[in-house]
Amino acid sequence: MNTETGGEDAYEAMRDALARSLASGGTIAGMAGMTEDECEALYTLGHGLYEKGRYADALKVLAYLVALNHGEYRYVMALGAAAQALGKYEDALQQYMAAALLEPFEPLAALHGAQCLLELGHHGQVLQSCDLAIAICQQGEPGARDRHGAVLERARALRAAAQARMNQRKPT
Repeated sequence: MNTETGGEDAYEAMRDALARSLASGGTIAGMAGMTEDECEALYTLGHGLYEKGRYADALKVLAYLVALNHGEYRYVMALGAAAQALGKYEDALQQYMAAALLEPFEPLAALHGAQCLLELGHHGQVLQSCDLAIAICQQGEPGARDRHGAVLERARALRAAAQARMNQRKPT
């Protein structure tokens, strides 16, 4: 038996098993036998590092966690926040967009994405992202609207600031 072919066959089998698992909603954490509690412990560690202002360390832990479980909204949002805190606005924006796909009726991803877009100088896109956050806040049952009151205020304020910056740039 050719050992190179055997190695390639094993690699292809692992790759196919991973692809099947991910396609059916599985995670790398699940394939590795990690429990939800172990993932939560990593989240707690990353969140704690973030809270202490150790953003680079938090980013490493949270990036590992998201690689293990890419489908958990809180993990993806936390990774975006760590990247944003480090001034990695494009990286943060990617995480916020992924989070928005995971929880399309949660306005925080759109709001934080708008903050990154503002830092990147994309004022027109800030307006769009704020409009999305505002629309999400205003839809749904009354309890959801009440729950998103602070986000709604922040989105409106950020939208007004971006609009003011755009108006200042226009020649008179």
